[in-house]
Amino acid sequence: MSAHCTAGQRRALNQVWNGAGIYGFEPLFLSLNGDGTPNLYLNTIVGCVRKWYGEEGPSKLFGAWAGDRRQTLLDDLAWLALESAAYQKELPQRPILAGLRREYAADFFDQEHTLSRQEWMAKNQLSYTMQSARWKTVLGRRSSMMTPYEKRLSAALELGPLEGRELFPAILEIFVRFRLFDGKSRPPSALRLHLTGRWAGMMTRLMPTEIVHTDVASVGHGNGTGEEGGPRLDTRRAMIRLKEDADDHRQYIASCFGPSLLPERELAAAEQKLCTGVHLGCHLWYTAGVPIPEQAPNGEARRLAEQAQLQQERNRAAFGTDSAPYQNAIRRLTEQIQNCLQVYSQAEEENSRYGRLNSPRVWRAAVLSDQRVFTRETDSSRPGFTVDLLLDASSSRMYCQEIIAAQGYILSESLARCGVPVRVSGFCSLRGYTVLRVLKGFQENSRNVFRYFATGWNRDGLVLRAAGELLEGPPERKRLILLLTDASPNDSRRIPPGGKYPFGHDYANAPAVEDAAREVRVLWQRGIRVGAVFMGPTLNAEAAETIYGKSLAHIRSMDQLAAAAGTLIQAEVRELE
Repeated sequence: MSAHCTAGQRRALNQVWNGAGIYGFEPLFLSLNGDGTPNLYLNTIVGCVRKWYGEEGPSKLFGAWAGDRRQTLLDDLAWLALESAAYQKELPQRPILAGLRREYAADFFDQEHTLSRQEWMAKNQLSYTMQSARWKTVLGRRSSMMTPYEKRLSAALELGPLEGRELFPAILEIFVRFRLFDGKSRPPSALRLHLTGRWAGMMTRLMPTEIVHTDVASVGHGNGTGEEGGPRLDTRRAMIRLKEDADDHRQYIASCFGPSLLPERELAAAEQKLCTGVHLGCHLWYTAGVPIPEQAPNGEARRLAEQAQLQQERNRAAFGTDSAPYQNAIRRLTEQIQNCLQVYSQAEEENSRYGRLNSPRVWRAAVLSDQRVFTRETDSSRPGFTVDLLLDASSSRMYCQEIIAAQGYILSESLARCGVPVRVSGFCSLRGYTVLRVLKGFQENSRNVFRYFATGWNRDGLVLRAAGELLEGPPERKRLILLLTDASPNDSRRIPPGGKYPFGHDYANAPAVEDAAREVRVLWQRGIRVGAVFMGPTLNAEAAETIYGKSLAHIRSMDQLAAAAGTLIQAEVRELE
């Protein structure tokens, strides 16, 4: 044992040795939780693998893909296969293992509410989907909705109590069959640089360059209860952006989210106006599209479309399962909004044969024999404002997609029942494109909100800036923008060098929070109110307050939504007066 081992590592070693029944060897793997404490079940399994399959076989297996750019994914999947085999071999001799396995499975889903965004973003989508399926089966829960490929892979990884001479070839055969590893290790590029402008052009001519497309859209399958999910995004960042194919990126975004609502010339003008400062070099995509598998241009886009359809089904199913409390929340929130609107509303006017003379219409009496040249107030009144509801649709929200879809529906339906024009959009960013995807237009049914799915990153400052310009409403009404957010802006496209950041900076943490807060203040100055419902980790609460100030409602669960959102909407409507 190394003298430099931490207390947690020493305990983990003892757990491995106890599982193996052999002491003093150096294991290939140790399992430690995020806080540095050892994971009893996984360390016991590591020991059981040594006990039943020796040292040489596992070492050769993991060595086969050592250094491969997908090594982490292959390690994770291999351990799922080994866990299945070793558990079944060891269980007859160690019955307590069944209880430890169930405890670990429960902890696997519980951790989703405690991990930070950065920890979630480090997870691989396929790895997480396979683990989620495995541990849900252990707990006896209903099988996850997966693509056919994912279902077949999950079943293949459920290996029986094989002998060593069968086990390791079986794992390699699975990897070949599912096109994960063909026996040849492919290391990542040895050197990556981030260069822009004149330097980029010069180095393109002097050096060979490799384009690494890292912003990959992928929809995870959360169930809204913490049972599965978590962001599913390959987050290896491209540290060199030379000779990027702009047309390829644009086609990719269109295939993932649908065509732009703006003609090309208008979209270019919007980018020229809005993609400045810390957003220089970024792009915008304003769409109401729906990914359609049959129209996908390639396999990657087709998989996203299939996952998006599955997520829509899960959103609808989850809402139906908990329909009673959700409908109650709609009733309570509707009452709160109606009470508020009795104070702040505008009388409706209509053309009439009597009332107040409307001079611009007088000509119609003589020319068209239209006697409705007067205006009068109707018995009804209308709100003097519209609401744009923006849903954070980035990968940090994958573990609670059904919850967010339900929240969006509850807010949208409550406002609509009160006669408030409401539009619902999801936002995320991929490959430098900040995407505003309209889920429900002002005149559309609130159930369209269930088309929500989460993927990619989120550049909140640019979203807010774009919302002020692209999301236009009736000119005679004031505007209220509400966000459902975890207050964690984070994008793969860096802040370019210049100004406060002479060497550039990641769009994350304090710089990203400051940018989002700045854009909120700009909208306030323009008379557009901005508020947010915050549901996220406690560590992001301070960032939420920095961005939205007092225009913020904190909630931890769905049953708090109606009261918190009602209070927030009432406060924001008063500010619109």
